[in-house]
Amino acid sequence: MDNRTGVVILQHPRERLHPIGTARFARLGLAQARVEVAWNAAAREETAPPWLPPGAALLYPGAGARDLRSLPSNERPPHLVVIDGTWHTARTLFRDKAWLQSLPRVRLSPDEPSRYRIRKEPTRDAVSTIEAVVLALAILEPETAGLSDLLSAFDAMIDAQLEYMRDKPGAPRERERRPYARRRLPRALVEGFDRLVDRK
Repeated sequence: MDNRTGVVILQHPRERLHPIGTARFARLGLAQARVEVAWNAAAREETAPPWLPPGAALLYPGAGARDLRSLPSNERPPHLVVIDGTWHTARTLFRDKAWLQSLPRVRLSPDEPSRYRIRKEPTRDAVSTIEAVVLALAILEPETAGLSDLLSAFDAMIDAQLEYMRDKPGAPRERERRPYARRRLPRALVEGFDRLVDRK
């Protein structure tokens, strides 16, 4: 989709390999979208990264965020930064990256709950990353054709995953747990003694 508003997705590292993550829909489906992984997610940062475009606003709910729909046209941002992760990891990134807190902040007021039926959202107006991006672009540039196609692809992924979960035979496999005393040591030190080499 040939979107006009730039979209930068700040992705928590844990989310990048998630099989049912939604940031890839934005990256693959929008001409003006990219994903930046927050490799140093646990570090506190005051200075904005060099990739942050000028005039960007953070799409993130909470106190102080202005409803995107209510902004006059001359105050609408040319770029959006969207945090991709669970709500817990998103809050952590927002807390630890002071430069995120310094951005003008906008929020959405969705007319319906999230279509992400696999994960439980914490509130009715909490939506997945791709839903947030599509809803925001529909407000900022309603003339852009094809945005709903991204949600159709998203719905198809959710349907396929739910069908797989229904048809998966047997009970979920439980992970074998090591005895507590061994859990505190690296696995290489407590297993496979026959493969250890004495280098004396």
